[in-house]
Amino acid sequence: MIQKIIYRIKALRLFSLPLSFSGIVMGGLLANSFGNFSWALFILAIITASALHLICNLANDVGDYQSGNDTAESVGHETMLISGKLSVRDLKLMIGFFTVIAALCGLALIYLAFGTIFEWRALLMIFVGVLSLLAAIFYTIGKKPYGYRAFGDLAVFLFFGLTAVAGTFFLLTKTLPAIILLPSISMGFFVTGVVNLNNIRDIENDRKYRKTIPIFIGEKNAKHYHALLVGLPFILMLYFNLIQQKPLTSYLYLILFPFTLYHILQVYNHKGLALNRAIGCLILITNFFVISVV
Repeated sequence: MIQKIIYRIKALRLFSLPLSFSGIVMGGLLANSFGNFSWALFILAIITASALHLICNLANDVGDYQSGNDTAESVGHETMLISGKLSVRDLKLMIGFFTVIAALCGLALIYLAFGTIFEWRALLMIFVGVLSLLAAIFYTIGKKPYGYRAFGDLAVFLFFGLTAVAGTFFLLTKTLPAIILLPSISMGFFVTGVVNLNNIRDIENDRKYRKTIPIFIGEKNAKHYHALLVGLPFILMLYFNLIQQKPLTSYLYLILFPFTLYHILQVYNHKGLALNRAIGCLILITNFFVISVV
């Protein structure tokens, strides 16, 4: 029993959770800088985003396993399905559990934010939440999973970037000025960079089962694309801070730029499993970027 619980915890890939926190934290910090913040709303947003992220992890494992994309020869992490330690039914039950958590916390979040779930702003956020849930589940599950047709980058950009930052800001402030798109897009680029780097690492294995951006444009161009994804956020946030006339402390994120350049060089100089370290490095850069940018 205890061993099964350990396997279930491993299947969640909890080490990836900080990436899902990043957009929520950025949205919360931005809202606070605009004079609006609520710990209750912020914590509910973190729990909801975490549940959606874990659903995505589990659904991705189920979809890849059922399609044959994940095998013992895959260069990524060994899943509990490949090792036989958990069954597809086990993971589907876990998906159901976290779907309930996401739905309950999401509804509570929206109700606390607007005082009702029956006015247009609340209904809009419920619609966005349902789309996020469906996107998490059907990334690789189903007859025509969109993650196998090079739409994974777009989905991650929209839901873990734009929606996470702008949605959190909107829930906390009840407003959404156009300027908030700049940090939202910045976060979208960073999280998309993590997905792209995973796809570059797995490019040879993925050729047999699905289409990804690196497969469509080639590994070399995918690395150029990656350099843009992790470089543009610095330009966007520089513009954001200049427009907002932020104090010098808001420019601390620029300290991360040399580390980002080093990261880009590592990506150009490595491939396959050797990129795992670069993936971890990018997640750290993203998290530090968030807390130093506002």
